[in-house]
Amino acid sequence: MFFRENLFVLKQVNPDLAESIEKLQAVDALEILETKTGMKSLRVDNSLLHSLYDPVKEAEEWVKHYEENINTGSSIFVLGFGLGYHILELCKKTQKEITVFEPRLEIIRAALESVCLTPVLERVRIVTDDKIPSFENNPPSPPLLKGGFLSPPLAKGDQGGFSMQHFVILQHKPSVNISRGYFERLLARLISRDGISKGIKILVVSPLYGGSYPIALYCSSTLKKMGHNVELIDNSRFSDAMFFAKEIAEDKPRYNRMIDMITSFLSEAVIARCETFKPDLVFALAQSPLTVDCLKRLKNNNIPTAYWFVEDFRLMDYWKNIAGFYDYFFVIQKGDFSDEMKAAGVKNYHYLPLAASPDVHERVEMPDAEIDYYGSDISFVGAGYYNRRHLFKGLLDHDFRIWGTNWDMSSPLARCVQRSGERVDTDEIVKIFNASKININLHSSTYHNGINPFGDFVNPRTFEIASCGAFQLVDNRSALADLFEIGDEIIVFKDLEDLKQKIAYYLDNPAERERTAERAKQRVLREHTYEHRMGEMLEYLADNGFIPALWEQEGEIVERLVEEAGPDTGLGEYLSKFPARKRMTLSDIVKEIEESEGDLNIPETLFLTMSEFLK
Repeated sequence: MFFRENLFVLKQVNPDLAESIEKLQAVDALEILETKTGMKSLRVDNSLLHSLYDPVKEAEEWVKHYEENINTGSSIFVLGFGLGYHILELCKKTQKEITVFEPRLEIIRAALESVCLTPVLERVRIVTDDKIPSFENNPPSPPLLKGGFLSPPLAKGDQGGFSMQHFVILQHKPSVNISRGYFERLLARLISRDGISKGIKILVVSPLYGGSYPIALYCSSTLKKMGHNVELIDNSRFSDAMFFAKEIAEDKPRYNRMIDMITSFLSEAVIARCETFKPDLVFALAQSPLTVDCLKRLKNNNIPTAYWFVEDFRLMDYWKNIAGFYDYFFVIQKGDFSDEMKAAGVKNYHYLPLAASPDVHERVEMPDAEIDYYGSDISFVGAGYYNRRHLFKGLLDHDFRIWGTNWDMSSPLARCVQRSGERVDTDEIVKIFNASKININLHSSTYHNGINPFGDFVNPRTFEIASCGAFQLVDNRSALADLFEIGDEIIVFKDLEDLKQKIAYYLDNPAERERTAERAKQRVLREHTYEHRMGEMLEYLADNGFIPALWEQEGEIVERLVEEAGPDTGLGEYLSKFPARKRMTLSDIVKEIEESEGDLNIPETLFLTMSEFLK
């Protein structure tokens, strides 16, 4: 009798939802029940969503239980609509913004048919998918929610409130239980957002050295800043052992054996740390020392693993040996690499380009002495790869300074190489970027004379120079156009002559250099920080099966039940029929009984009696 009035109001605020509900057909798994007080209750999939005695009083108690959460939050998420009794009582308690997530349209229709909801339909937002809505008072910073944080996973016995600094998330527990997968995915997406506190326990595993090592540090610090519980296994302390093995080994087989021993030791350390830290996720960067055996053991212990392969697949083909053993594999190349992974049977991959860390890569003010020391008309920071040694000989007539290692000090370029090719630390690199009028960014190649015509990834230097608000000329890469506006935010060169022409032009036009550099910096801050990358990574995990321990798992561990009952008892023998399940609820047992044939045995009779009693 309430349906038309409720639907009329819903059409004013959410016409698409109203239309979908109006067209909805009856659902057999849903049963409207009369309560002792004359109100309606609802049974869905054999589970009651409201009391059969007094659902209004039950809703009042629900609001009272969450009173502290409601008072501290500025906006409220409710998980589950039910027949709306708890929403009605919540609206009486607070004028704050309320968003209700409910995946099952048939439940919303049943609510519209059974309860007068016109007082709340105009002021609550009903979301039927797991997209997180924006807020007028606390707008998110796409693609990440800023400013809120999720509390640690629920302790045993907690009734299900997740406190946030600006938002609170309240569970209608019966609704959550019947759509648990949906709400787990929703919460997994929530905790992947920026500003969520203590949402996921992540063990980050660094390589021993190399270009991916600082990226591991940036990822670790970023995840901590996002509020996750992060521990870093910093393997750089063992880099000397790797170099020692290279020095002492007489042949390659012996060297490989020594490296295998070091890798096995470090893998065992990861296993040991997992036993104490108990992470929700192990996240490794390229060249991290994890053996296949280690990955198998992590999988057997139900610890999800992710890997960011921040290398060129054409030069580093070891990905073929490891990609299939990780649950999630992130790469910095598309196109040909995607085709190769498909051909190799790898399905668990996702494109995730590199980024900058604005806390590190930023504008810095320097005294004149430092500007003189680090500055020049044009500069380059990086290792002396073949293509760089070849192309840079064409820039010897400029005020050109080269910083980095592995340069041939007997070549004409030696006079440009600073400090005889010593290593340059990150703080100095940032100063060089800032002090140079033009930063040359030529991606490495071991066999091209200049620009790699097949270059299809963007190195971290591209983002880092831009984040510093410094100007760069970068060799043309097929992936660049998706990341920056070429010609407006970033300037590319196609060969040596083009590079020389653009050097001359931009040295004569400092104002244009500054405008371009500032636009590139703003693009990085909007889209290309490690906060963006880690948020995208965690959202991908959430959308592809990763469910962290957001609350206590339902059910009991089967092995423990069998042990407590005694494996030789009738009950123990019956429960041991469920070996495939790690956890089991009474509903699982009842479903199994209902689908089986033959006479009931004693344990089955007892379980059915318990089920009826609880109903």
